[in-house]
Formats: sequence, structure tokens, C-alpha cells
Amino acid sequence: MRAYIIQIFGIVQGVGFRPFVYREAQKNRLKGFVKNLGSSVVIKVEGKKKVLGVF
Repeated sequence: MRAYIIQIFGIVQGVGFRPFVYREAQKNRLKGFVKNLGSSVVIKVEGKKKVLGVF
């Protein structure tokens, strides 16, 4: 199991970004969270290395 932390900068509120990340994580059987920080979004995702590369 591996974990990655990804930070996305810019405006992502109101465009369905978090639901999109959630659906992709569910589809690939990954765990983690998406957190809105105002000027950015932080994604922590955990799973198998091969699957994380696709994510």
C-alpha cells in the first residue's frame, strides 16, 4: 500500500471536482480524502502502486 498527497491550486468550487475525485477513487478501489482549503484542494489517496499511477 502506498499513499500520495496531491495539491491542486486554482478555483475548483462549484465545478464538481470533489465528486469527480470521489468517483474515480471508488472506481479504482482507493481510499483517502479530498479537502478544500479555499485557494487549493488537497487530495490524499491510498492504494496499490499500480492503481495509484492510473489515478
